[in-house]
This record gives sequence, structure tokens and C-alpha cells, in this order.
Amino acid sequence: MDTEPPNPGGMPLDDPRTITMLVTEHIALQGLRAATITDSSGRATLYLASISGMLVALSLLGSATRLGQSFIITALVVTPTLIFLGLATYLRVLQSALEDAFYTLGINRLRHLYLQLQPGFRPYFVQSDRDNNWGVLAEKGSARSNSWQILLTTAGSVGVINSVLIASYTAGILLGLHSAPPLVLVICSLIFVASNTLHFSHQQRAWSGFSQQHSRLFPSDDPTVDNVQTDQASPK
Repeated sequence: MDTEPPNPGGMPLDDPRTITMLVTEHIALQGLRAATITDSSGRATLYLASISGMLVALSLLGSATRLGQSFIITALVVTPTLIFLGLATYLRVLQSALEDAFYTLGINRLRHLYLQLQPGFRPYFVQSDRDNNWGVLAEKGSARSNSWQILLTTAGSVGVINSVLIASYTAGILLGLHSAPPLVLVICSLIFVASNTLHFSHQQRAWSGFSQQHSRLFPSDDPTVDNVQTDQASPK
């Protein structure tokens, strides 16, 4: 059973001032959502542009020095910097995703109140008015999901790229030490899998903590949808 909305200050819910406050809050939350999407898009773009620039620079340097000492030193210095940028980008876009989910939760609660004021308008509301995980996903245009949806998020994609960089950097060091290529391939594959697993489990814990931190006032009528993972479906 849904919890009845509070009536702050004793002001009737159909009072024009109340409606103005609700609409103002709704617009503010939409603006905050847009800000998180913009921030994540900008950070991801900067990260990918940095990687592209590094690859081009290393290609030119490698051609000029015939993969000499200057090339090796530059690669060993630049790659850790990119790995740091990748980890920082991953953490920030994940934070932005959690912030966006929080603002989405607030919008869904407001929509629930709108429908309590005018139940007959329900057929005209295409978005969810529930504040559980499924409701947040529905607001983002996603259907029911599972934990593998994490890999399709911006943070998940950045995590995979980070893992590739870490494994590639390790391969460069091992090859510089004249290790056997088959051994390098095995070691770097294990490092890639381990890094991906760490990124994946970290996201799972973050979303699980978000779900436990924010109580559900208006959960879905279907209790089987409360355990899905949520993240921004937009390009964050």
C-alpha cells in the first residue's frame, strides 16, 4: 500500500502554491540530471581523446626513433598517467550515475504525487511513478535488467578500457624484460580479467549500497524487480 504524501504546513495539495513548489522542484531535479549527464559525457570524451592522442603521438615517435629508447621511456611515462586518468574518470562517472539515480528517484516520487492528485491522468504518464530500482530504470528508458547491464554503462565501458591499458602496460614491461611472448599473453590476460572483475564488483557494491541507503516509499507492485542494478542509460 502506498504511503500517503505529507501535507507540509497544512497547505492543501491542490493549492496553486503547492503545485508551483512541486513543479519548481521537478524542474530543478531535471536540471541536476542534465548536469550529471553533461559532466559524465565530458569526462568520458576527455579520457578517450587523451588515449587517441597518446596512440597517435607514440606512433609518430616510434616511426621517428625506430622504437628506440626515447619511445620506450615516453611510453613508460605516459601510460601510467593515462591509467590514473582512467581510474579518476571511472570513479567520477560512477558518482555521477549514482547522483542521477538519486535525482530520478525524486522525480518519480513527485510523479507519484501528481497521480495521487489526478488519478485519471495515469494513462497519459509514460514514465514510472515508483521509486524502487525498476522505477529508476524505467525513468531512464530501460527495461528490467540484471547485473550484466553494468558493462553497458559509461562507468562499465571506462572500466574495460582501463583494464586494457593496465594489461598493455604490463605487457610492455614484460616484453622489455625479454619475457617469452606466450607467457606475456597469459599474464596480461589474467591481469585484464582481474581488473575487469574489480571494476565490475566495485560497481555492484556501489549500486547495492545506493539501494540500501534510500528507502522505497512507493515500490513496484512486482517485488521481483527490486534487485536489478541501475545506472544511467544515457551516454554518461
